[in-house]
Amino acid sequence: MANPLKTLNGPQIPIARPQHGIALVMALVILLILTLLGVTAMGTSSLEEKMAGNIQEVTRAFEAGESGLNRALNEEGTLDLSATTTKNYSFDSDKSGKAEVKTTFVQYSQAKRGSGYGSSYNNVANFDQVSTGTTVTGAKSVIHQGIAQTLPSSN
Repeated sequence: MANPLKTLNGPQIPIARPQHGIALVMALVILLILTLLGVTAMGTSSLEEKMAGNIQEVTRAFEAGESGLNRALNEEGTLDLSATTTKNYSFDSDKSGKAEVKTTFVQYSQAKRGSGYGSSYNNVANFDQVSTGTTVTGAKSVIHQGIAQTLPSSN
């Protein structure tokens, strides 16, 4: 093989070899791979954003349901022995959600030993509360809660 450097009266200068465009082809292949990676990353981040939004809405619905249970417990007339009561609550003019709380009498039972109540309060009325929290987007969360209300003895 001949020496590609040619000596002219001075420093050695390389003689240009013919190019076949392989650098351009490699650059285009690498650019295509980077483009595919970028498009895939955008799709993944978009999906993750939707998932995070859905989790946030379900959490907001759960919190609306919990808030409905708290309001119902603090409201007079919620625990009715003869009928199911239904209470509807709106939070921040429905912007933060709403809740529907249904309270149903289940049964009477005896107070548990060691509960701290004397013989004058030994009956307990048991209730079941179901709260359905709903957000503006339609996400729902249903929460069940049991309540025991002590009652005076009937003797």
